[in-house]
Formats: sequence, structure tokens, C-alpha cells
Amino acid sequence: MPIDLLTTSGINSFINSYIQTEKSKRITPLKTKQTKYNNLSSAYSSLLSNIDKLKGSLSTLKLRDSSSIFKAKKAESSNTNLISATAVSGADEGTFTIRTNQLAKNDTLLSIDRNSNSASAITSSGTYSFTIKTGDGSGSFYISKVSVTLVESDFTNGNISYSALADKIKSAIKDDKAEITSGSVSGYFASSGSFKLNLGGTETEITYSEGNYEDVIDSVVSQINNISGVTAEKIVVNGNVQLKITAVNSSKYIQLKDDTGTLLTQLGVSSNKEIAASGSISASTFSPVVGSTQFSISSKNTGYNFRIMEISDDSPNGLLNEFGINLGTTRQAFVQNENGEDTAGFVHSESSLNAKFLFNGIEIQRDSNTISDLVNGVTINLKSVFNNTDPDVVISVGTDVTSIKSKIESFINSFNELYSYLRKNSSSVSGQRGVLFGDSTTSSLLNILGSSAYQPLTGFSSNVINSLSKLGITFDVNNGLTISDSSQLESAILSRTSEVELFFNDTNGFAETLYSKVNSYSGANGYLQQAISRISSNLTQLNDSVSRIESQINKRAEVLRSQYQKLQTQLAELLSSQSLFTNYLG
Repeated sequence: MPIDLLTTSGINSFINSYIQTEKSKRITPLKTKQTKYNNLSSAYSSLLSNIDKLKGSLSTLKLRDSSSIFKAKKAESSNTNLISATAVSGADEGTFTIRTNQLAKNDTLLSIDRNSNSASAITSSGTYSFTIKTGDGSGSFYISKVSVTLVESDFTNGNISYSALADKIKSAIKDDKAEITSGSVSGYFASSGSFKLNLGGTETEITYSEGNYEDVIDSVVSQINNISGVTAEKIVVNGNVQLKITAVNSSKYIQLKDDTGTLLTQLGVSSNKEIAASGSISASTFSPVVGSTQFSISSKNTGYNFRIMEISDDSPNGLLNEFGINLGTTRQAFVQNENGEDTAGFVHSESSLNAKFLFNGIEIQRDSNTISDLVNGVTINLKSVFNNTDPDVVISVGTDVTSIKSKIESFINSFNELYSYLRKNSSSVSGQRGVLFGDSTTSSLLNILGSSAYQPLTGFSSNVINSLSKLGITFDVNNGLTISDSSQLESAILSRTSEVELFFNDTNGFAETLYSKVNSYSGANGYLQQAISRISSNLTQLNDSVSRIESQINKRAEVLRSQYQKLQTQLAELLSSQSLFTNYLG
């Protein structure tokens, strides 16, 4: 044994050499397997991702009935500056002519113009209220009760200006809530029954039994507070009780109706639809000339059925009266006076509020310029009144070839991504084998894709579309699918729509068949996930083996280090004795 081996550096060098040799012999082969398994697991994961993309596009193609993508329709207008149109899936096909004679308008009420800084006739604080009645769009009406509270700080020297008063009214309309407050009652209620609470068209039955009014209202409040979008409370004043109901959303009305007993009558509650003022109208102030204030109220929706039907102060000398718009049911026209006070009133006559147009020569009216109840699945947007020289606009509704073709193209892209990935990773080029080379799962998937791409469908006759090739889609073993004849595909979609649809989404059709075949490879219990699970188990075993062997090598290295360190100590003692002996003889 060379003496240099028993030096500290020699021992360290020997131990390190031993460790590296043992790792190379025992661990490196395991690491190589780990790398192989990790690469295979990664490849399977990518393969799963590509399969899921293909399944997604096939899921779209195999949708049936009203969800079928082959029922996609497209509406085209001969002049989109005058009229545009859109169509949804399943819309009625056809060609229609339209001519717009009048656009729908928002009903608008203008006040008289006032000097902004002049003092109004309102000189005392308190709560002022007014009522607005508007059409609900169905031939009935909404009621909005608006309260404006004036406090002492709103007044200067006992006066409040017109501009400040207008802002107060505008804010009250914006902040108004739909509320139903009953009359005050007390004592015993000797009846039982039920009524319906209608919240924006959704009805909920509220039941009640005879008993003290306090208990009856408590029960009603409890039931109403279980309804989303509405709150209820019991108000107690001097031993009497009231029911108060408030809608949370300003766009939804509330209504109490269809009482089978007498509770609503005893409470003095009407069956009117109560809505927040801001749910049916909007209010604004402006200055037509410098230093002046004018007030306007407009319906939120266009058309006669949403018109302002009534606007009234609830008591004499109210706030609306200050601006000349305490009109009640009177519908006077607004008149602008250049040299004096305007005449408050409505900007449009009732006959001017609806859209009026000719549809295939028939005169038709609608509340809105957006019309979706005329042709099934078609929405028409009126944009402008026609000039006399403008020709009628032609709306054509038919199959949306572009939309359907794009879904087929999406399928082809996902098919090719999967096919290319399989081809690239399962081949051997210049001695370089893909990670999936020789993998049986990969081979079976390639066969499924290839045969599905060029073989006719089973059960489909030869005189109908039964293969991708009849759609102008060809298969190449190297590159996958290609739309080789775009015009052939578009023509089939347009003129043989039902055949194209059946080819893809029939229960035995292309999409359903291919989806079923590739589906067995994906998912939690699919072939690929099972393979990944097996690989994961093998990697766990390999990791454990590597850790165990590394521990064995390290322990053996420490034993060797200890042995050689003892030899190093013995050699040092021997050399020391030799030196003493030599000196003694010397």
C-alpha cells in the first residue's frame, strides 16, 4: 500500500473515488431510468392535453337539436347605416324588406326655465312629495312616490334658489326606492288567507292566519325577508303597527296582489306596481342660457307603452309646481319662448313615441328601435329614418357558413396538433428515437386518427356525405387533415346543411364516433392516466432505491474512512518509533 494513501488528502481522494465509482455503477443506471420515466410521463401529459383539445372541438361538433352549431344563422342587411340585423341559432330563414318612417323616442318632459339664483316660492323646511305614473311596457303602469326633504340649512335668509331646488328634486328621483307602506292598524285580525308578492315579475305566495295584527305582520315580515331582493319591516307608532316593504334593486317593481282574504284591504294596500323613480325615469338639470335653470324628466325606455302618464304634487304648492310640471294627466306640449318664460310640457306627442316602419309592406309599430319579436331568432336594429330616395333595406337570414366552417377548422387544427405530436414523438430519425417510439398506446391512437380521417362512416349510404373527403377535407399521412377544397366545404354547408350536420353529430356520426374512441385514452381512468400512474409508482420505487443505495454507499465510505484513519494513526506511531530508534543508534 503506498504511504501517500494514508495521508489526509490521500484518504479523502480514495473515499471520493470510491463514492463516485459506486454511484456510477449502482445509481447512474437508476438515474437513467428516472430520466426515461420522467420524459415518458411528460410526453403522456402533453398527449393528454392534445387529446382534450380534440375532444373539446369534437364536443362542439356533436351537439344536437337546438344546440347544434349547424343551426347557426346569419342576418345580412343591404344597408347597415339604416338598419342592421343579427340572428341566433335556429332563426327562421328568409328575406324581408324594411323601411323606417319614424324612430322610437324617450318621452321627455321639460320644465319652464327659471333664474338660477332667484328665490323660489318654497320658504319652509319639511318633506314634499310627488307621484309619477309611467307605462310599464305591457299596457299597465308603474307608480313612483318621491319624497324630497328640505332642511333649514337648505335655505338662506328663508329662501331656497331654483337651482338648489332643482338639484334637490333630481337627487330625490335618483335616490328613490320602491316602497309599499300600509296604513296603521291595531287589535285582532279575524281572517286567514294568502297574497302574492310580485317582485319584477317573480311571484311569491305569502300566507297569514288570524291573530293580533302585530303577530300577523311579524309572520308576513319574516316570510318576505326570506325573498332575495326585497326587505320588510314592522313599524310601531303609538301602539299601532304598519307593514313597510322595500325593493332593493331600483329597476324592479314590487306589487301585492291576489289576496284570498282581507289583510291587504285592512292594511289599505293597493295592487299597484310600485317602482323606484330611477327605475322608470331619469332627471337632469341644465342651463339653456347662462344664469338659468331648467329641469327635464325622460322615460328610461322608448315608446308609447313606457310614456309618462301622470306627474303630480301630492299637496298644493309643491315642488313640481315651482317648475310648471305639476301637470297631472294633462299632456300639454312644451313651447320655447325666446323672449319670455317657456311653457312647460312634453317634447313629443304620444303618436311620435313609437318606432313606425314598413315590414314587407305592412305598417308596424314598436316601442323600441331594437325589435326581436317580429321574426323568430332575428333582432332588427332601426338606425335612421329613410329619406324618400332611399330604397327599402333588404334583410336576408340564412345559414352562417363562416361560423360553421370555423368550428370545423378548429377541429382540424386540434386533430393535426394531436396527430403531429404523435408522429413526431413516435418516429426514429437519423438514429434519434422519439420518446414514444415503440409505444403501443401511441401506435393505436395513430391508427384510430388515420382510419377515422379517410374511411367512410359505417351505416351511411354512399349517396350522402359519409366521409371528410366529400367535404373537401383530405388526409395526408405526414401532415394530417387539410381543407383541400374550401369552396366544396362551403357549398356543402350552405346547400346540404342537414347532411353535413348528420355526418358530424348523428349518434353514429363522425364526431360522436371519434370522440368515443379517443375518450378511452383520457380522463381519470383512461389508458394514459393509468400509464402515468404506473410511471409515478415506478419513479417512487426508483427514488427509494436511489436514496437507499446512496445511504449504503455513504455508510460504507465512512467505514472505509475510519479504517484508513486508524491505519494513518498507526503509521504515524510507527514512523515516530523508527525516528527514535534511528537517533538512538546514531
